Amino acid sequence: MEEKAMGMNQSFWRASAVRSGYPELSEDVEADVVVAGGGISGVLAAYSLAEKGRSVALIEALKMGSGTTGGTTGKLTAQHGLIYHDLLERHGEQTARQYFEANQEGRQLIESLVRKHGIDCDFRKTDAYVISRSEDGIGKLKKEAEAYSRLGIPGRMTKSSPPGFESAAALVMEDQAEFHAMNFLHGILQELESMGVQLYEGTRYMEAEQNGDRLVVRTNQPYTVTCSQIVLATLFPVEDPESFYSNTMKPFTSHLTSFTRGNIEWGNGMYITEDSPTRTFRTSEAEDGRLVWIIGGETHPTGDGSSVSGRYREIRTFAKEAFGLTDMQTYWSEHDLVTPDKRPYIGPLEKGGSSIYVMTGYGKWGLAASACAARVIAGLITGEDHPCKELFDPHRQLPEDTGNQNGGNDKDEGKKNESTTVSRIAAELEDGQAIRMERDGKPVGIYKDEDGSTHILDLSCTHLGCEVAWNDGDRTWDCPCHGSVFDSTGNVLAGPAKTPLKKLER
Repeated sequence: MEEKAMGMNQSFWRASAVRSGYPELSEDVEADVVVAGGGISGVLAAYSLAEKGRSVALIEALKMGSGTTGGTTGKLTAQHGLIYHDLLERHGEQTARQYFEANQEGRQLIESLVRKHGIDCDFRKTDAYVISRSEDGIGKLKKEAEAYSRLGIPGRMTKSSPPGFESAAALVMEDQAEFHAMNFLHGILQELESMGVQLYEGTRYMEAEQNGDRLVVRTNQPYTVTCSQIVLATLFPVEDPESFYSNTMKPFTSHLTSFTRGNIEWGNGMYITEDSPTRTFRTSEAEDGRLVWIIGGETHPTGDGSSVSGRYREIRTFAKEAFGLTDMQTYWSEHDLVTPDKRPYIGPLEKGGSSIYVMTGYGKWGLAASACAARVIAGLITGEDHPCKELFDPHRQLPEDTGNQNGGNDKDEGKKNESTTVSRIAAELEDGQAIRMERDGKPVGIYKDEDGSTHILDLSCTHLGCEVAWNDGDRTWDCPCHGSVFDSTGNVLAGPAKTPLKKLER
């Protein structure tokens, strides 16, 4: 992918965010609670716990907001595609209504924090739309509208659509919001500092050991954090007893882009299409005041071996044909996990457990939900009840077919046999390219960087050994089984993997 044509491979939100930094763990420390994960879930969990008088240490393996939070669309909404008709049919009215109320609670909490602390994060109230161009899609919208009516959700059918985009019909959910998630995150982090929360970057959770009635968290640094409870707010739980989470969640990847254009009229709203391929779009504002369009879609199983650069081209083609946008500034991927019933797992890591908690499985709609989830977790730790505790309980009754079906990618794609030498393959690669081959019957990846240096990696994921696949759009190695992501030279970008891919000699 040529950057001159496609822009920079970086999230618009991270590129335009307020900069802040925190030290690595440099001594043994103690706290009531350790929160692992510096995304919106972990940061708001730390805030809720500190608010209730708990001492907290928040540790992040890379940089605060370096995971899913910094790669989202920034939509704060309870409209998650067409979900309410399905929730009613499968789980009944109480569950469907609670799901809506939980996300509304989360949105309202974020709004209240923005107001309370004066956080400059481009927060604005707006309506959310699901739109369709097909007759079949209109039928689905009508069923969802009936679910809205039954559940008391403020919304209606309409023909409203964004400028330049013709749709046959739309379903609007009123009183939603959008914001700059990274700037919100940094605003809350500043509040955490003033509340006495210990903040550490470059500090990866490795394992926890019981020591009497306390837990000792070991990190990638030569220091520990001793605590009474742990909250795992990582993309995938880095503790997984009996492989429950590995067996019941599926990893998916979506792709987003940003475009700039002169100041043009844009109506109030954020949109997602019902028709396939799904497209999601909204606007924001650049630092110089120009309108920025955030356009995404192309969701697919993580590490399925498909051409990610081709997926970015599809989004770019859509942006040009639908809105006349050609000035693509940035492009990036975001990763998330989907549970069998599309509700996140928020609660004890193990059934009946009370020391380690998880926040995971948001299914691409975690911004509002994570704020509600933070309150649920804080309530569980402090002994206060929350009405959504059972809704999100990881150990609730799940649909019978809950197995993770992501068995791996097409291992023959891009394969070179072991008789071909590494040197010959490396000579054939262009800078920035990678290829898979086999050596002694084991998968090996060869990557040539921009300086022409060759990196040879064992393609076995360091989590549970699944074979990772090359992502040619973002230049990463992605695991199809549980969603770990490694950079081009094997360093961990997203867990559950904790250690890099093994480097091999020629």
